[in-house]
Amino acid sequence: MALISCQSPKEKQIDRIKSLEASDSSFNVNIMNELNNAYIDFTEKYPDDTHTPEYLLKAAQRSSVLGKPNESIALFNKIIEKYPNSNFSEEALFLKAYTYENNLNETDKAKQTYEDFIHKYPKSQLVEDAKLSLQNVGKSPEEIMEGITDKDED
Repeated sequence: MALISCQSPKEKQIDRIKSLEASDSSFNVNIMNELNNAYIDFTEKYPDDTHTPEYLLKAAQRSSVLGKPNESIALFNKIIEKYPNSNFSEEALFLKAYTYENNLNETDKAKQTYEDFIHKYPKSQLVEDAKLSLQNVGKSPEEIMEGITDKDED
């Protein structure tokens, strides 16, 4: 008990996040919302902490699952703009394009963001996925399948 009372507020928040993450595997909407809020609260209180870019990315991903794609975009933008050298900026830019394409159906923004990703991260493991997505943005599953079938016939 003495250990808990000696923790800083930041350490208490990190422990709370870890506890919520351990419970998050049940896909309980209330826990997901609570965890999402805990991530965002931490990042606002401790913008210079090394956990912040990761927590922003996790919050953005959960926001998307919770049906809040505009919140996801805002969180991805925060990572890209405020933490461009973090290990999470690359994934944030790719997921931003994906969110525009699949959650918001904003094909022009999705295309531009995929192009930005390819230009900014040409050696990324996600480049081929970005190129494929760029070719298929706005197409129906049937149109995509027709394109695959046409290539097979060549």
